[in-house]
Amino acid sequence: MIVALAAALLPGCATAPASYDFVDPAYDEIRYDGFMAYAAFADRAIEAAFEQALCKRLNSAGHACTTMLREAPPTREQDAASRHRASRASGAQATIVIEIADPQSVSRQIIAGGRPAYEVSLVDNADQLVTGRFYIEAGTHRDDSVARQARALADRITAALDEHSLLQQRTADSP
Repeated sequence: MIVALAAALLPGCATAPASYDFVDPAYDEIRYDGFMAYAAFADRAIEAAFEQALCKRLNSAGHACTTMLREAPPTREQDAASRHRASRASGAQATIVIEIADPQSVSRQIIAGGRPAYEVSLVDNADQLVTGRFYIEAGTHRDDSVARQARALADRITAALDEHSLLQQRTADSP
């Protein structure tokens, strides 16, 4: 019985997606409780799913979060300048930018077999500087729904932020 249980659990451990995190040492003491989620994808439906999943996860952990699609809707001008203005005007302390790692890069093709991964940047909205980068292997099966993939990534991003002590619990007097 124990051998069967171990055999069932080990494949899950072996396929657990890797994460590589880098946080700027100058921001070691900074904590955030308000975020903007921005999934920089070309497909708006997928962008919405990932942004909403991340905000839902952060909200459930006691942090404020809004989406880029809410603050800079696609019914208005969409470019880097408009998104920059939206992130500053949102009141969020930091923007979490989710991008798909280039599956066509030579290293991803040769070493990672072209498997999908995410590049997640944490941008301090006051300084407009990237304070952290998280590289997260997707680790999902292609038959997983977009919603399931979005929730899994939201959990991993929130865990990485928590692991690096970048989260501050929202209080009643927080804006």
